[in-house]
Amino acid sequence: MPVSRWILDKPSTFLVLTALLVLLAVALPFTLTSAGGGGEVYLLTIDGTITPATAIYVEEGFRAAREAGASAIILTLNTPGGLVDSMLKILDQIELSPIPVVAYVYPRGARAWSAGTYILMGSHVAAMAPHTLIGSCQPVDFTGQPIEDPKHLNALKVLMREKAEERGRNETAAEMFVTENLNLGADEAYELGVVDIPPVDGIEELLSAIDGLTVNTSTGQVTLETEGALVVEYSPSLRVMFLNAISDPNIAYMLMTVGMLALIFGLASAIYPSAVVGAIMAILGIIGLGATPLSIGSMALIALGIILLLVEALTPGFGLFGVSGVISLALGGILMITLEPSRWAVSPEWMGAFVWAIVGITVPIAALAVFMAYKVIKIRRKKPVVGVLIGEEAEAIEDMSEGGEGYVRFQGELWIARSLKPVKAGCKVRIVGKEGPKLVVEPVTSGGEELEQGSA
Repeated sequence: MPVSRWILDKPSTFLVLTALLVLLAVALPFTLTSAGGGGEVYLLTIDGTITPATAIYVEEGFRAAREAGASAIILTLNTPGGLVDSMLKILDQIELSPIPVVAYVYPRGARAWSAGTYILMGSHVAAMAPHTLIGSCQPVDFTGQPIEDPKHLNALKVLMREKAEERGRNETAAEMFVTENLNLGADEAYELGVVDIPPVDGIEELLSAIDGLTVNTSTGQVTLETEGALVVEYSPSLRVMFLNAISDPNIAYMLMTVGMLALIFGLASAIYPSAVVGAIMAILGIIGLGATPLSIGSMALIALGIILLLVEALTPGFGLFGVSGVISLALGGILMITLEPSRWAVSPEWMGAFVWAIVGITVPIAALAVFMAYKVIKIRRKKPVVGVLIGEEAEAIEDMSEGGEGYVRFQGELWIARSLKPVKAGCKVRIVGKEGPKLVVEPVTSGGEELEQGSA
């Protein structure tokens, strides 16, 4: 059988196999790096929200640098912050690295807020480009307001102070990043001893400025020899690029929400390709949002919501099951995005934008659900029209043999029907009875003329 014919005959199977192949491809841990004889400086870039994909990218990059015998790793930062768990994993990678790690807020105008500042303070060398910013490390709640809970503040304050003390930097300023949301420009940060060198504009200037510095790594003291070193820009693996794309909280939430709706409507309407695509989107969204122990409860809520909505779709009325399913699904989605302050280290501006993104996604979906509920209730309240159907004419949508079944269109609606005599698609049929939800029809004329017109 030709491949094109197989795809047309079995589109659902084709979609499933394609999705599996894509997932397999992105799971392969291959990377694109430059080989060298040692002495290279590896360049990694953190640009955007810090997510689990960012931590995996840093882990892979550090491993590649070790295998290549790199003399230093430069980690450029331009981020509003991100997940605390991902930030801690990156700090662990820096702490255990035998290769000096240089955190560099770059390019001009960049900022390394919140989680980015922690990474800067935890690196062996801290540097900033002109007109860049660091700070805003106090955790915020879902409304963007600073968290005053001593438990969260003290934990982050101690972490920041310990990193500053370990690297010989200004501990007072480090604490103020957390307790007072201190923000510093490049010149101020150098004057206060938060970064190690004056502002430098570009990688080449940075390599010259840090050449000869001695730092303490996991294996002891190392003196940097970076003047004129070959810079190898590390390229993330396909797996990391894919995870990074779906780990953006806005995209992940949209994938999960739209995927759940496509899955529900696909199963309820027997449109299986829609259900398959919806299931894949939902799973990707859940992965992107970061499955954690907290997510066990939220996943249970989501599963319950799907079951309740399916029950509602298969039973008359839009009542208790439907409303409960919508509420359960909404609560599960909210919990899945892990909004407790201890897991986020972002600026208030970023959190505000994220809230508006969720509102922009949720409100249209809620409006659609309300509209559908209104239409269903309106239809349910209509008086029975069985008696009115008898004797009316409809149009056959597909061929039907004697005693066969197919769809007919009556007053703009599709009905399943059983034909008493053979009928061609496009022919007019008369409704002569009703068996439950199924109409009983026959051709308007039983002669060959009507059948020939229908097949023309």
